[in-house]
Amino acid sequence: MYLLPGQQDAFPLFLIFLSSLAFVFLLLPPFMKYLVRRNRVVDDVHKQGGVKVPSPAGPLLVLALVIGEGFSYAFYPSVLPLVIVAVVLIASAVGLADDIFVLGGRIKPLLLLLSAIPLVAAGAAIQGVFDPRLYFPLFTLSGAHFTIYSILVLAALPIVSNAFNMVDSFNGEVSGFTILVSLALILGMILRASDQSDYSVGRLSLALPLAGASLGFYFYNRYPSRVFDGDSGSLALGAMYAALAVIGGVELAAVVAIIPAILNSFYILSSVRGLVERRMMGARPTKMGEDGLLYARREPTAPTTLVRMILLDGPLSEKGVVHIILILTAYACFLSAVTSALTWLL
Repeated sequence: MYLLPGQQDAFPLFLIFLSSLAFVFLLLPPFMKYLVRRNRVVDDVHKQGGVKVPSPAGPLLVLALVIGEGFSYAFYPSVLPLVIVAVVLIASAVGLADDIFVLGGRIKPLLLLLSAIPLVAAGAAIQGVFDPRLYFPLFTLSGAHFTIYSILVLAALPIVSNAFNMVDSFNGEVSGFTILVSLALILGMILRASDQSDYSVGRLSLALPLAGASLGFYFYNRYPSRVFDGDSGSLALGAMYAALAVIGGVELAAVVAIIPAILNSFYILSSVRGLVERRMMGARPTKMGEDGLLYARREPTAPTTLVRMILLDGPLSEKGVVHIILILTAYACFLSAVTSALTWLL
């Protein structure tokens, strides 16, 4: 059995991970001060007393991801880090436009289609960027069909990006969520490498900046949040996750890991009956009581979300809500690990 990475890869992989983590951890505090000076602050709607939080930290997170991919390119030169960077920059640009101008619920997914173009174009021009087949646990793989697979990739980038965006509602939610699912993604890549002797360790290195940047961000984004990432951050994180799943060839395991986010998106879209920008929804799914706890709104017009369904069982603190969300995500990541094991070890 051919297992990657080898001992010689320990230092490069650690440095790639550390570069993104250290960049966020060290530079986010001065960037937060810069946002405050520029009056780029938003209300923390789940706090009493009109708490203001600097936002968006997305541009700095994206820069950390780009630096991490730069280290990946330095140690394992290929076109793959450049493709990831292009995907992240386009998705973040769409998110930044949404942070500033508030794009409509329909225009944003359409613009996010642009983030998939570098990935599909690279796959068409360069052999080996991704494998246009799906590997199923316990069963055989699908046939290779570049056109159909490319259509799926074009659909996946906006869907996954918006799923990450929709779990960016509470302190520490999206950062904690991204840490967990990126670890599940990395595990899937390692297990695939154990089965595929031609699987380059460079592909594994591509995922480390996502884990590093989200871990550094969690320190400041956890409850009580000192900074928010904004759509420029959450959309970039989601687009990068989707692109990594495609390039890493672990699509099914990656989908299993983000099931809580996918269900949350499905509940929202089905309850509001279409693509609606969350800031333009007529009612909020939750409300804060005088006791500081979150309650599910009972109005029929309130959109259905995963959090609202959790709160229907009784009120919780914001920290308690995020704790449950992350437990659900951890369980989904466990199922993702099982999916990877069934696919690559049996």
